[in-house]
Amino acid sequence: MLKYFFHTARGFARDSWNSRAITWQLSLQKIVKEYKGTGLGVAWAILQPLVFVLIFWFAIEVGLRGGRDVGEEFSFFFWLIPGIFAWRAITSAIGTGGNSIRANANLVTKVVFPKITIPQFVILSLFIVHVVIMLFAMAIFIAFGHYPTIYWLQLVYAIAVNFIFCLIVAVLLSAITAFSKDFLQFVRTIMTGLFWFSGIIWPLSNLDGLLATLIKLNPIVYVVETYRWSMIYHTWFWEQPAWTAYFWGLMLIHAIAAIFIWGRTSRYFADVL
Repeated sequence: MLKYFFHTARGFARDSWNSRAITWQLSLQKIVKEYKGTGLGVAWAILQPLVFVLIFWFAIEVGLRGGRDVGEEFSFFFWLIPGIFAWRAITSAIGTGGNSIRANANLVTKVVFPKITIPQFVILSLFIVHVVIMLFAMAIFIAFGHYPTIYWLQLVYAIAVNFIFCLIVAVLLSAITAFSKDFLQFVRTIMTGLFWFSGIIWPLSNLDGLLATLIKLNPIVYVVETYRWSMIYHTWFWEQPAWTAYFWGLMLIHAIAAIFIWGRTSRYFADVL
């Protein structure tokens, strides 16, 4: 089994590298196709999460009057921005990436090229847009007097963490959902619950003890917090060594599972689709 795993992993790495040009090309084509014909174009990708932020800011801070400043510098509105923007990237990646094999069945059944390219170009297209969104978030901060600090450099790490997490999950889910549409619906249902349990709209400092530890076992919480460490809390990720080690250990386990399941199932994609 170990020999099979390393053989499959080498094949993935080789195919991914050899197909890097077509992966990039397909990701750009996907962006153009998605926003072609709309009046605002890619601006919709920015407006959607921004409206999401405004809705929750109004509902919680104005409606429930539960929003409070985070520390001495940031209002609840600015605290929401990096968390919501990170979350929207995750949900889009899991929903679209997890269904990528079914959604691109024509590439599986009619075109001969490495199938692993499919979830890769889908996730890459989403994160090209996500980088633009985060640049817009930075512009909002600057416009309201929250100027860049050295911690903003850590956004490169935050986006990389998010990308790797989403890519691994997308590969794993797409291999399973090729055989079962119900599984993706189940995952989407779970994601709705995870939104409320992942510290997206409430700070982790509200919790302590065992409950805080349990919440941190959710890898999405770590992903979201890396954005806030960079823009809100001014904390380096290496100042959380145990949590960081746990996250990357969990990603390694998920990557091994994704490689193994993909290797076992990908040969049958054309048959089931």
